[in-house]
Amino acid sequence: MDFKTAAAVVSSTAATASGSDIHSNLSSTFAATSSSSLGSLTDYNNFPLARQGERTYLRDPENVYPLPCDLPETHRQTLRTMMLLRVLGGPFCNPHLANRPPKRVLDIACGSGLWSGLCHEWLTRRGQPNAAFVGLDCISIAPDMRKQGMNWQFKRHDLRKPRLPFPDDYFDFVFIKDAGMCPSSPAQLASGLSEPLRILKSGGILEVWDSDWVFRSLLPNPAPARKAFSKEQEVAEATSTYTYSSATPFTSPQNKYIVDYNSWVEKAFDQRKLTTIPCATIGLSFNSEVDLLENVDSRRIAIPLGDSRWEREGQSKHSKGRPRKPLTPDQISIRRTALLTTIQMIEGLEPLLMEASGKSRDEWDRWWAAMTTDLFHKNGLVNGECLEVSAWWGRKK
Repeated sequence: MDFKTAAAVVSSTAATASGSDIHSNLSSTFAATSSSSLGSLTDYNNFPLARQGERTYLRDPENVYPLPCDLPETHRQTLRTMMLLRVLGGPFCNPHLANRPPKRVLDIACGSGLWSGLCHEWLTRRGQPNAAFVGLDCISIAPDMRKQGMNWQFKRHDLRKPRLPFPDDYFDFVFIKDAGMCPSSPAQLASGLSEPLRILKSGGILEVWDSDWVFRSLLPNPAPARKAFSKEQEVAEATSTYTYSSATPFTSPQNKYIVDYNSWVEKAFDQRKLTTIPCATIGLSFNSEVDLLENVDSRRIAIPLGDSRWEREGQSKHSKGRPRKPLTPDQISIRRTALLTTIQMIEGLEPLLMEASGKSRDEWDRWWAAMTTDLFHKNGLVNGECLEVSAWWGRKK
């Protein structure tokens, strides 16, 4: 099954079986807030959501998480998760887990629980169907996946609290994905790994996936950061993505709309004391835990958001003058999904981006229309603008 087909299947599933439960959970949570008494105006725990324009956001003014909490955002995260699993080669990167499947898994900031479901399917196909999964998040939108045969439990918890609601040495595998915008994530706190490591058993695995929220352009002909015949490099070549390292050459984006977005999101995040480059902080956190973590490693993947000019020219120093092969439908789908989910992310950040830009509603609507036209229809991403995704993992001593 190629990526396009797989994404369509998962999107259909999310919109029907589990999607109906997600929609019901979100609707009931928002309805409770809307119809509640005046006393609920400051009860952000029981009444967490509020409508802003056409989207639904967390209403607690002290929780600066900037993305929506609604069904369109859940669908965006669904597509993004499928894309990440494709370009990273599976539901986790740590190579030791394939030989030592975990028995108890914690999915922090689980959202709809999609990653847990896909990880459960992966383990089931490899003879480990009884792994127990716990999903943790500040609001309940995940469906009850026990109906799908999973050993599943959802735990509602505000991640800003200093302590996770589990005993020491409890999980075999703790996984955190796309939590970089959470104010209490490993990307935002110097001690961000201390609680995940506390609840992890000796020998257990901690793994974190995330992306930076500003964009760069990949310079032509980057040398692979992985060995030529490694599994990671084979996946990169199959998906037409690029493995990279700190030595890989990048430059500032050339697309004027991406430049606008970068400047506005940096201003908005700085005002909220959030970082736009969580990957740097997370990497430092893993490397600083030398007393508790061993076998620390990482993977970094650049996904072009379009068909860059230097790729089309095809004169790579590795190709000996041969033109690059045309992208396969699977590879095109991955890039278009990266672009689509990026545009949807910008749309979700609209309130704070409008504020940072100083634009009126009419001015913003004109910018938005011009931006989407340029990125979707005018091939405005020919200078190597890309989405960078990273994974880090380590084993607790």
